[in-house]
Amino acid sequence: MIKSLIIILLSNVIAGELYSANLFENSNRVPEANEVFALTTNVEKQAAYITWQIRDGYYMYLDSIKLEFKDKVLPFKTLESSKELYKDEFFGETEILKDKFVISIEINSSLNLSEVLIYYQGCSEAGFCYPMQKNQLL
Repeated sequence: MIKSLIIILLSNVIAGELYSANLFENSNRVPEANEVFALTTNVEKQAAYITWQIRDGYYMYLDSIKLEFKDKVLPFKTLESSKELYKDEFFGETEILKDKFVISIEINSSLNLSEVLIYYQGCSEAGFCYPMQKNQLL
């Protein structure tokens, strides 16, 4: 009887330790870039609108944003942004984006939107930086 009680108590202690270790790992995982820089597109007749919702505690580098079609850089127009100057230890003083960033590109007959590539890069305020991200517009 005592032996069974000790086994049950030890099992509960081990299970509790495993459960708390699992909680610790999940709370300290680094979220994927698409979770913190949520990218959406909206295509209308003459323009495509690209929106990033940037999670609190994260930012994107304005200079990193680039749209390409067949190895040519596409110009874009900034419609909404929360820009700030930031002193980066690697890039010096640079503009960063927080909260929400919206841009548009003009659509013409030679532009195949499914072949447009979007590049961007950002970091967490805690110091973790994501590698350059590459997504298709559609």
